[in-house]
Amino acid sequence: MSRRDCNLLLKILFIVALSLQISIVRSKRDLKEQCKTCKDIVDAFYKGMEKTIKANFGGGNTAWEERALGSYAKSETRLVEIMEGLCESSASQCHSMVEENEETIENWWFKHQTEEKDLKTWFCINSIKVCCNNGTYGPECKECPSGKDKPCNGKGDCDGSGTRGGTGKCDCNSGYDGDECDECDDDYFEEKDEENKLKCTACHESCSKGCNGSTPKDCTECKTGWEKSEEDGCKDVDECKDADKCGEGEYCVNTPGSFDCEACHESCEGNCTSSGAKGCIACKTGYNMTEDEGCKDYDECAADTSNSLCDSGTYCRNTPGSHQCAACHHTCESCIGEGDSSCTKCSDGYKMEDNKCKDIDECAAENSPCTKENEVCENSDGSFTCECQDGYRRKGDKCVKDADSNENEEEEDEEEGDEESGSSASGEEESEKDEASPPEDAAPKNSEQESHEHEEL
Repeated sequence: MSRRDCNLLLKILFIVALSLQISIVRSKRDLKEQCKTCKDIVDAFYKGMEKTIKANFGGGNTAWEERALGSYAKSETRLVEIMEGLCESSASQCHSMVEENEETIENWWFKHQTEEKDLKTWFCINSIKVCCNNGTYGPECKECPSGKDKPCNGKGDCDGSGTRGGTGKCDCNSGYDGDECDECDDDYFEEKDEENKLKCTACHESCSKGCNGSTPKDCTECKTGWEKSEEDGCKDVDECKDADKCGEGEYCVNTPGSFDCEACHESCEGNCTSSGAKGCIACKTGYNMTEDEGCKDYDECAADTSNSLCDSGTYCRNTPGSHQCAACHHTCESCIGEGDSSCTKCSDGYKMEDNKCKDIDECAAENSPCTKENEVCENSDGSFTCECQDGYRRKGDKCVKDADSNENEEEEDEEEGDEESGSSASGEEESEKDEASPPEDAAPKNSEQESHEHEEL
C-alpha cells in the first residue's frame, strides 16, 4: 500500500471515529432530554389533577378527594381533561412521548395509581425507562462514583445522574479534584469540616505550587510579583519603586503581585507622582502651583479687570486651564455674563428695565413711526415694521388699493348684472312663446283642411 493510500485510509478512519463520537454524544444528550421531558409530563399531570379537583369540587387531601369526587376521581372524563393540558402547543417532543405512551398512562390511571403513588418512578423509570433514580446514570442505571446516596462525595455533579444518558464522570466543585472529588486541587489545602469530612480551602493569593495553610507564610513557593521573607512569608514586591515602570504622563500604582499605570491629572505638565492635581510635578499653562491643592486653574476672566480679553458683544467665560469668549444675549450690546440679566448696555430696540433689556414697543408710542397713508405699525422683537392696511398693497413707498380686490368687486357686480339680464331675457322668451302657441282648446288641422286653405289663397 502506498503512502498516499495510507494517508487516505487514516483520514477515513479519523472521520468515522469522529462521527461515532459525535453520534454517541448526541445520543447521550437525547437521553437526558427524554428524561427531562418525562419529568415535565409528570409534573403537568399532577397539576392537572389539582386543577380538575378545584374546578369541580374545591380542594382537600387524598382522603377527602376519594370521598368527595366519588366516581369522577378515577374516571375517564377526568383523565381526558388532565391529558389535554400535559404539553404546550410547541412542545413536539412532549406530544410525541404522550402519544407513544398514552396506553401506559391509562394503565396507571385505571389500575395502578392506588398502590403506585409516585408516577415519576412508575412511568419514567420503570415503565418507559427514560430516567434513573438520583445518583445513578446510563442505560443500566449504574451508581455514580462514591455511591448513589452521595455522588462525587457531595463535592461535584455526576454527569447524567437521574437519566439514562451521561458518562457518570464527576464534575468537581472549585478546589476539588479526583475521580470521586476526594482530593484537593492545586493552590488548595486539605482541612476537615464539621462532619470530619474533606474540605478544600484556597491558599493565599501569593502562593504557588500549593500550601499547607491559608496565610502567606504557608506557601510552598511565591508567585511572580511576590518575594519570600522569613518574617512575612510571601511579601508583595512594590514595582513602583522603579522610576521607569510607566510612560510619559503616567504614574505607577502598586497592586498585590503587580502594578498599574494611570494617567496624570489634566493640569499636570509631563509626569506626576500620584493621582489628582496634587500629584503634578509641574503645571500646564493656565494653572498655578499651590501648596494645598497642587495645580489650580488660573481664572483669566477674573483677572481681566479692563475687559480686554474679549471683543464687544462677547463676555469672558473661564475654562479649566484657559478661557472662551462667548456671545452676549441678543438684547445686549455689551455684557458681563450669560443671559439678558447680565447686560451692561442694551441693543437698539431694547431698554433697561428691572436690570434686564426688554423690547421697546415702538407701535405703542404716542406718535406712530408709520406716518404714510394707509400704513399700520406692527411690533417685533427689538424692532417694528410698517405694513399696508387690509385691501392695500405696497407699490414703491406707497400703499395703494389692491387691484385684485377691485377686480373681485367688479366681477361680482358683473355677475349680478348678468343674472338680472338673464332673468329678463328669459321672461321675454316665455311671452313670445305664449303668443306663438295656439290655444289649448283649438283642434289640430288635418291635411284636407290645409289643402283647401291653400287653394283659396
